[in-house]
Amino acid sequence: MRIRITKVLQGSIDGIQLSRLVQGQVYDVNTSLACYLLSEQMAEPAHGESRATLAAEKKTVAPVVPRSVAADRASTRAHSKREEHS
Repeated sequence: MRIRITKVLQGSIDGIQLSRLVQGQVYDVNTSLACYLLSEQMAEPAHGESRATLAAEKKTVAPVVPRSVAADRASTRAHSKREEHS
């Protein structure tokens, strides 16, 4: 989900250092982080705007994985574990 940071942030949530998200910048973040920041009025929706490209962004913001890919990952891990135990 694409959001614009509206306040200076501090601390961390789920291992993500919020202080690395810059006020006024637009980021693609996972839905749960976006909902938290929106509900606390620390961010606003940023539909159709280009996002910030910061080197630190990849380390601080969890990537959004399409459901089809996420579903494949879970089944692949489960399949691998079954093979190991056989």
